[in-house]
Amino acid sequence: MPLPPELLQAISSPAGGQVALILGAGCSVEYPTNIPISRDLSLEVHRRLVADSILNEGECANPEDLSVLCDKVFDKTRLQKPVVDRILSISDFKVAPPNDGYLITAALLAEGAISSVVTLNFDVALTTALSQLGLGSVVGVIERPEDLQLPHTKLVNVYYLHRNANSPDPELWVLRTSVLEEDWRNHWEALIAVRVLTAPVVVFAGLGTPIAVLLESSRLIREALPMPTVVYQVGPGARVGSRFALEAGVDAQHYIQLGWGEFMTELAKRLTVEFRSKLDQSLREKTEEEQLPAENSGDLVNQIMNLDFVTQGILRAHVLLASKPYEPASDDAFRLIGDLLLAIAMIARISASSAVILKNGMVEFRRDHRTVARYILASGRGHRGRAAVEAQLRSRRQRVDEMEANGVLVAGTSEPIELPTLPKDIARGDIPFDDLIAPDTPMYHVSVIRSAPETIGDIVP
Repeated sequence: MPLPPELLQAISSPAGGQVALILGAGCSVEYPTNIPISRDLSLEVHRRLVADSILNEGECANPEDLSVLCDKVFDKTRLQKPVVDRILSISDFKVAPPNDGYLITAALLAEGAISSVVTLNFDVALTTALSQLGLGSVVGVIERPEDLQLPHTKLVNVYYLHRNANSPDPELWVLRTSVLEEDWRNHWEALIAVRVLTAPVVVFAGLGTPIAVLLESSRLIREALPMPTVVYQVGPGARVGSRFALEAGVDAQHYIQLGWGEFMTELAKRLTVEFRSKLDQSLREKTEEEQLPAENSGDLVNQIMNLDFVTQGILRAHVLLASKPYEPASDDAFRLIGDLLLAIAMIARISASSAVILKNGMVEFRRDHRTVARYILASGRGHRGRAAVEAQLRSRRQRVDEMEANGVLVAGTSEPIELPTLPKDIARGDIPFDDLIAPDTPMYHVSVIRSAPETIGDIVP
């Protein structure tokens, strides 16, 4: 289903930070995170508690509700550790890999499109997503009330409202509604109301299972929402089957029937539209300012923008020689990448070849369905010289599985790089990439190529 216009406008706002997410257990069900849904998890924990003689069969009034189950165990043992231990033995909450929805969430946090995420989950798949993309310095992770201060907090943050599997004390997990009430009033309420719920649009996702502590958390958050906050709910099932939607009064216009990953993919597509507009603008401005020939770069732009949202950021990181796996979009990034795209389009035109951008930041020139040349794309970001670019390329080579290359197409350096004189074995592409990042690495600077287009026959034979 198409996303509501107000939500699309909010996620693509130039000001950023117009959307906050509240995430429940349903977000961790999807592959490869694969955390069991709360109902199934609770039933299996209950079965083991009965088998281990901690509970008697029939003693728990509702074994499908993890909060009710934990209340019963705590009443008997004055501990919730028996429940937490069995939860952790059923599924590894500490190292569950992030699904696509979590990876996109991490990227949108880095882009500033999402202001904050409050998660009610115990797994740390979202934190792992941030780590995989190298965004720990950009996005703060608040795992407990004691972290509500520097250096843990950043401009954008993820809040684990119930704590998580990293907590060394299982008694601190918020599984019982009485503990939630105390934590909320004493620690979370003021912060969530001021830092998170001031976003004009708040989206609840993954709240399909009617577990007492999740419903109570959602109620407390809803009550803290200032007017006129717009609230949406996302779920894979029909609205009439959602207890949360019924209790919260979420009407049909504000209920989005999509799976978690599907929803985040559609949300990110709206931002991609803005990114394409900015890249197109950078191409026009470069062409006009440098009085360059009008190149047919539309197909190259399509290739980039047809990549999924996270891969676009990874590609930017490769080309801009970033030190982290994911590079947020920026006007400078589009300007620098646009410079390279115009050069690629020129090389393809003059050499009568077609250019294909690879996800690892390389470009292949093909003719008659055969690759005739392959180059690493690199930008000096406007301030790096040749030595710095070479150092970054060596670092990149250690992190990226790259194929053999004929050399490097480079732009945006602080100093000119003259065209190399190539032995024929390099021009043919016979030297593997392992031997290229050296002082004699063949580098082709796009500005030099533009001034000497006759050399393109050597670059793409």
